[in-house]
Amino acid sequence: MKFIKFLIPVSVLLFIFSTKTFAQDQVTKSGIGFYFNPHYSAMFLENHVGNAFGFNLGISSENRKWTAGFRFFSRSGPINEHQEYDLVLTDGQTYKGKTVLKLGADHGYVGLEVAYNFRLSDDKLLLRIPVSFGSIGAGFYNKGEDRITPDGRRVSEWEDDLQAGNDAGFGTALEIGVEAFYSPFENLPYIAFGGGAHYTKTFGYESFLGGDDYYNDKLRITAGMYFSF
Repeated sequence: MKFIKFLIPVSVLLFIFSTKTFAQDQVTKSGIGFYFNPHYSAMFLENHVGNAFGFNLGISSENRKWTAGFRFFSRSGPINEHQEYDLVLTDGQTYKGKTVLKLGADHGYVGLEVAYNFRLSDDKLLLRIPVSFGSIGAGFYNKGEDRITPDGRRVSEWEDDLQAGNDAGFGTALEIGVEAFYSPFENLPYIAFGGGAHYTKTFGYESFLGGDDYYNDKLRITAGMYFSF
């Protein structure tokens, strides 16, 4: 939730900055540009949707056909509170007298991004084809009162022990997408709204509950704002 609280004021400040700076005169694009895309995303996982917030940030070529930068998104527990996963303990294991635990899950991704961009409809509609490659990390964690351990040990130690030392996994990921952003403001082409669809492929990720294909071959939908200067 702290990340969300950070994104909102940054987006508002950029909106105000765009309005104050560019409302009076249309600026001819020249030199290296800048783009920022805060967004919400939904990844279609097995039996549920994983909600996340993130952003893309980088620079644009002089003709604005190419952009290069970073892509980041993070799924946190509070915005996925209703999603639970059963951890069935075996071989006589128990946790606070229970043999089945309800776990939560989170994941995060950060990577480099390159995108080809072109505009339609008198420059009001921006189409992007982004390709991103980076690192993904994801795991499963105890929820609620189960985060209070019976022996005072750190909950992360218990999570690791109960999931055969593999409560979380890390790997690399490739993401290819198509995005569309529309600028409704006649004098502010630097602010647009839209989203996209992205295909995610993971390499090397594995966890006790997630296996090796939990985030592999998945579709992720995004929606947000796009600032370009």
